[in-house]
Amino acid sequence: MRIIILTVRAAASLLLVALAAPFLWSTVTGDYFMTVTGGSMRPTYEVGDVLVVQGPVGDELRSTGSPVIVSPVPGDRSDQYVHRVVELVDEGAILKGDGNEINDPFIVTQEQVLGTPRLALQGTWATLFHLSGLWAVRLIVGAVFLIALFLPSRGRGAAAQDRVDADQDRVDADQDRADSHTDVDSPSAQSTARREASALVR
Repeated sequence: MRIIILTVRAAASLLLVALAAPFLWSTVTGDYFMTVTGGSMRPTYEVGDVLVVQGPVGDELRSTGSPVIVSPVPGDRSDQYVHRVVELVDEGAILKGDGNEINDPFIVTQEQVLGTPRLALQGTWATLFHLSGLWAVRLIVGAVFLIALFLPSRGRGAAAQDRVDADQDRVDADQDRADSHTDVDSPSAQSTARREASALVR
């Protein structure tokens, strides 16, 4: 039982850390998370993939080949998408989805750039990320952690039995010491000792 409780406690602790990881990452780095909702970037990104987006530094449209996250309205993440820079022009750049046959029909300016993908969470990692955002999952993990935290690793009965055994061991030790002193000080023991001493003198 103790091993099971410790295992549940450790698993719940790891899950809590995993749930807090996206928030901690965003707080430390300033990145944000974007879920791919369309198939225009296949096979590079699939629908449901999660991109960790780092903020723009100002040179995203100065070279071709890199994917960028942009929005028609500068700063608006509600209509953002990710495409790759394929052509540079005076006003900015022209983008294209890896899965599209033709380039995007409009020019993107630096003001429309929201950032670039730092990394992509795909497959199982993307699924775990989406699950971590569900309040039901957070509540369940939190409840399991609290239960495992306050549940004693040993039952009260086992602890009480340990105290009884320890008390009995002390009583037995005291009794052994008392019996030893009694044997040495008894008349029969003293008489035996005198006879042995007399025999040695002879």
